[in-house]
Order: sequence, then C-alpha cells, then structure tokens
Amino acid sequence: MSKSKKKNKINKETKIIILFLALITIIISAITIYFNITYTNKIFPNISINNEDYSGLTKEQAFLKLENKIKNIYQDDFSFTYEDDIFKTVVLETGITIDINKTINDAFYYGHHENILQSVKEQIILINKKKDFQVKIITDEKKFEDYLQKELSKIETPPKNFGYEYLEEEFAPTVPESGIVINRSKLKKDIVKNLFELKNNDLKIELITREAEIKKDLNNRALTQANNLLSKKIFLKYNSDKFEVQKEDLALWIKFDAINDANNKNKRVLGIMSDDEKIKDYLLTFIVPQVNREPTNAQLEFENKRVEVFSLSQEGISVKVEESKSEIIKNVFRTENYKDDLEKNIEIEIITEKIQPDITTESIDNMGITALLATGESNFYGSPKNRIHNITVGASKFNGILVGPEDEFSFNKALGKVGPKQGYLPELVIKKGVTTPEYGGGLCQVSTTAFRAAVTTGLKITERKNHAYPVKYYNPQGTDATIYPPHPDLRFKNNTAAYILIQTRIEGNKLYFDFYGSDDGREVVLTGPYIYDKKANGAMKATWTQEVYNKNGELDFKEIFYSNYKSPALYPRGTPL
Repeated sequence: MSKSKKKNKINKETKIIILFLALITIIISAITIYFNITYTNKIFPNISINNEDYSGLTKEQAFLKLENKIKNIYQDDFSFTYEDDIFKTVVLETGITIDINKTINDAFYYGHHENILQSVKEQIILINKKKDFQVKIITDEKKFEDYLQKELSKIETPPKNFGYEYLEEEFAPTVPESGIVINRSKLKKDIVKNLFELKNNDLKIELITREAEIKKDLNNRALTQANNLLSKKIFLKYNSDKFEVQKEDLALWIKFDAINDANNKNKRVLGIMSDDEKIKDYLLTFIVPQVNREPTNAQLEFENKRVEVFSLSQEGISVKVEESKSEIIKNVFRTENYKDDLEKNIEIEIITEKIQPDITTESIDNMGITALLATGESNFYGSPKNRIHNITVGASKFNGILVGPEDEFSFNKALGKVGPKQGYLPELVIKKGVTTPEYGGGLCQVSTTAFRAAVTTGLKITERKNHAYPVKYYNPQGTDATIYPPHPDLRFKNNTAAYILIQTRIEGNKLYFDFYGSDDGREVVLTGPYIYDKKANGAMKATWTQEVYNKNGELDFKEIFYSNYKSPALYPRGTPL
C-alpha cells in the first residue's frame, strides 16, 4: 500500500473516532442539560431512600414524605423485654433518632454538586444504575445513658469500685465487686437496626458482666486527699449566721470514684469528687429550715369605717439550693484543699433570694383596697378535736389571698394538697355514699364560710354544691358549700373593679371570712334561706336568693341557690364533715 493511501486511511479512522467522541459528548451533554433542566431543585431519577423511590421530589416534598413515615415510628410504643420484665417506651426517649435533614440532603445533592465533573459523573451513573440511601442515625449518648439509668436500672447491678466509706470517724476500705449490666452496645445496635428498617420491633435486653474499673488505691493518694479535706473546717454563712459543717457530714460529701490519671490520660485511677446529691440533701435538711422565711402579707383591720394596716408586710428569704450547692463544690472540692498545708477554715456564703409578699404595706393603696365589703360567718360549736384542728389549718390557707379584678377564685386550687404532710388529721367526711374518716375532715366548714362571704359581697358564684344531707354545723340549711378536690369545688368571680383581699379569723367557736376591697356602691339583697319539702326522715330542700343592684339601683344579676338534701340515715356513721 502506498504511503498516500495509508495516510488517507489513518485520517479516515481518526475522523470516525473524533465524530464518535463528539457524538458521545453531544449525547452526554444533552442528557446532562435535560437532567439539570428537568430536575432543577429536584432529586434525580433512580434515587431512593430505604429502597423507596424519591425521584423528582423537591427537598421539601422529600422531607415531608420521610417525616410522615418516621412519625409513626416515633409515636408508636415498643418494648424492651428482659425475662418477665417488660419496659414500654417510644424511640425518642432513648436519644437515638433519624436525622431527616442529613438523609434528604445526601439524596438531593447526589448529582447536584458545585463541581460540574462530579455532578456529570453521578448523573451518568444514574442512567443505568439505582442509588439507594439509608436513613442517617444520630445518637445522643447522654440521653441514651440517662434513659437506661432512669427506666432500666432495676435490672442492673452496677460494679462497685474499690473505695472508702466513713465508719467510726475514719475512712475504711470497701471491697470491689463486679456487676451485671445491660449490653449497651448491642441494645444500641438493635435500636439503630429498627430505625434503618423503619420498624418498631420489640427488643430483648442482654446483660453482660462488667468488672470493677478500680480494684485498689495503688498509692493511697485518694485516701490522703480525703483525709486532708476532712481536716478542714467548713462554715456556711448567711448574714451574721454561721453554720459549721460537722466532720461526719463533710465525709458524706466526699465520693471515691474512677478519674483520669493526671500523668497518663489513658489510665484510670481512684480519686475523690463531690457527691452532689449528698450536698443537696444537707442543704435541704440542715440549712433551708434555718434560713428560709416565708413572706408575710400586710394584715388589715376595719376601724372607723376604713381599712387600717395593723401588721406590716415582710420579705421572705429562700435558699437557692442549686446555686448554693455549686458554691460549696467550687470552694470545697478544689485541688488545693486536698493538700495538708493550706488554710484550715473555708467559709462559703449561702446563696439566697428575697421573696416578695403578695400584699406589701406600700401596695395596698394601689390595689384599691379601702373598705370591708362583707363578712362570712359559721359556727362549729360541738366539733371534735380533730375537726377543729383541720378547720384552723384550712382557714389559715386563705388568710391573705388576693383575687384580682375579673379573676375567678377556686377554693380547691387555693387550698392545695390535703394530707398529713400539710398538717391535717383524720376526721369524718361524706364520700361515696358513706360518712368516713379522712384527712382534712371539716374543711367544708371553711368552704361554707367562704361561700357565705362571697354571696354577701355580691360576687358571681360560678360553682357551688350543697352537702348530701343536712349538717348541723351549716345552719341555716341552704347556705352551705361542700368541696372535695378536685371536684366539687367552690368558685366565684371577682366582678368588682379592684382587688379583693381575703382574711380569715377564728373567735371562740366561730369562723369568719372578711372580704376587703373597693366599695363600688352596689347593694346586695339576700332572701332566705327557705326550707321546703321537709320529710320526716330529715330530707329537705332549700333556696337562697342573691340579688345584686348597682349604684344606680339597677338589678345587675339575680341568682337562686337550690339545695336538695337527702336523709341523714342514708349516710351512717356519727357526726360528719
């Protein structure tokens, strides 16, 4: 073959290759242009998440789709089981969750890179091959551990490190023990597997043996530090008061535990640290009762047709326990204090805050409290000792309460909890068809007196119920109000333009509720109570009418209180509430 013909053949082959490459380039460019135009701000075709197609969705649409699938997993209960123990939970409580944003971003930005060559490469792959993304999992390790401690600790026996406990005025060594604990790694993997599969399968808990981390105090360093700290005198101060922490209490503040070796970060040794809960317990037990002081409201009395202050208000004091605990830890558990050559005395200021009373001496005029509006009265003559005690305790809960204009007063809310911790004694109450002893028996004497004061003041009663049968302490019948938290309740609305101040007092066998406020010229007309339909067995009915007229003499509202009492014989058992 001549050189001329051979050259022509090579040129022809080269042209074919160039044309072919050009054609491929045009095709790829066309596909790329088509992809980028068609799927601008959308996930490219052949992309799935957990094998479910997300092609053509915007980021927002994909987010909502995945969020809706995950929502059921987050909301549905599943169980951890160990032998006969079953622990119900929801996955969010474990601190292991699906990162929806990261998952969607990974799928969306595949083929959508700033680097054009990388984008083209990934787009070409998507022409013939599917790309599946698994949901991304994030684990909040602290929340996971907190969950195990709070909900599953009953099945664990944690290992005990070697340490010391304070016995007979000295630290004595304790024996290290291995423990049986939850296999955290496996449990975490099982939860993650559930989330990867978008399922909520119940999981079995596996326990493993865990050895004590510290088996001995190699150089007695921790013991020396603890004894040096124990040689200090700790004083907690508040104003001029100084409280010395006794040696046995200070010893309880010291906790022996594994810490990082200062000379080798990969090594753990026995060290000392603060036992935060013991310090908090000390503050609550010994310091709070001696420092805390409840605020005192200004007390009023009515003389010469006007309100006079006869007892000034006083600020209260409250120990800020968490802040005080932090101050103790900061000042006591310092490395310097672990040495024997420092100052022996450590003084720490207790952190407190002032509590303002609801009614200050200065605020009375601003509240518009200028007059005694009305007084409610009841007689508890003949009451047993426990009943009188409960009436006294209950009435004190309402002394000094303020009810703002247009506010609704709830007797049960103001009363709070009723039990031995609140100072109440067992006494008879009407409950579930019988008269039976219960803590707080007699409190209906208090609610009845409050009801009478509210009606006489001309306030709007929004909830009231009579007793099941006539009770002698509440004569005249028809003017009583029974309560039993949470219901029945006694409620009324302050329909005056000023605050109403409630004060209570006991004189002899009588309980009084005084309502102070601003005299808006209203007139309250009470009619009754009238007893009717009285039966031989003691059953009866009664009505009591309240009419409230404004200062112009116009009727604002009228309320009729109906009472329907059954026979006392239906509720056996002595003198009731």
